[in-house]
Amino acid sequence: MRKNPDTRRQFSVNIIMAVIGLLLVMTACQKEQIKEEKVSVSYRLGVLLAYDSPSAREVFQTMKRKLLDYQQRTQEIIDILLKEAHGDVSLLPDQARKLAPQVNLIVVISTPALQAAMIETENIPIVFSSVANPYIIKAGRTAVDHNPRVTGVCSTAPIKQVIELIYQVKPEIRRIGTIWTPSEINSEYYLELMKEAASEFGLEVIVESISAAQDIVQAVQALVRQQVEVLFPVSDNTINANFDLIGQLAEANKIPLFAAFSTGAEFGACASMGFDFSDIGTRTADLVIRIKEGENPARIPFQYVDRVRFFINEEAAEKQGIKFPEMIINKADRLVKTQPKKEFLSTAGTGSE
Repeated sequence: MRKNPDTRRQFSVNIIMAVIGLLLVMTACQKEQIKEEKVSVSYRLGVLLAYDSPSAREVFQTMKRKLLDYQQRTQEIIDILLKEAHGDVSLLPDQARKLAPQVNLIVVISTPALQAAMIETENIPIVFSSVANPYIIKAGRTAVDHNPRVTGVCSTAPIKQVIELIYQVKPEIRRIGTIWTPSEINSEYYLELMKEAASEFGLEVIVESISAAQDIVQAVQALVRQQVEVLFPVSDNTINANFDLIGQLAEANKIPLFAAFSTGAEFGACASMGFDFSDIGTRTADLVIRIKEGENPARIPFQYVDRVRFFINEEAAEKQGIKFPEMIINKADRLVKTQPKKEFLSTAGTGSE
């Protein structure tokens, strides 16, 4: 029995439509699989954090937020692997060595972290942040002539500006007391800047050194016995991480305390000048993104932050026996109050919290 031509034709059409439908489904599945694979591919970022200082916290958290924004915008995952030394810089070389094989790029926050990463790793790109002077550890000769795998954000504290502020507020003083940490190369650099700036105003710098945080009380007490009129600690990692303690000692001895990092006034200084560390964190994230997207760090000049912010804590000033003239108060970017010390939350990873 012969099949009706129309029946045969309809059967052929059904077969063709079924094949087309199957091809469309397969194509859609392939596209979805490619999309899923693209989302699942992650860029691994290592972060080497030497100290739990307020500035380091702010840099890291701001950088993390900016990278999360980038991830949400591009759907490209950036996983962060955080290694913390908690002030024990002897841990940094081993942490850098172990971190390098696991990541695509390393961010180092502070001079000791940069030094360890440069010595203990090879080939992997390095972005530094919150480094006072990268040239003293031979990261480069100039902002454009530098180690080809290293770039970053410099943040030299405004030492001279703080000395000038002290002189404006208390022109009668002659003795500034400071503490510093000899084991930190950036601390020595800042101490020399302080002595040089103080000499321009005819001021003497009385110096006490510390080897660790537990030496701070003894060092400040030694300065008090030497009758210093103002406390202006060197802005290094050990000191900044314990600045709230220095604030308490300044209040107990009624000695004005000044700081050369922006959040110092929130941790007990009567006044502080410094860079916005959230700005430094943002710039650090921008450098990470540029390198992730294929830019060569050798062609990225070292970055500098040039806007100095000025904060006054009138409550701390009163407890430390100083009153700022209205003219000085009007120059402040913000009036702040002393904040309780915040613990650093080591929640790494922008891809998964």
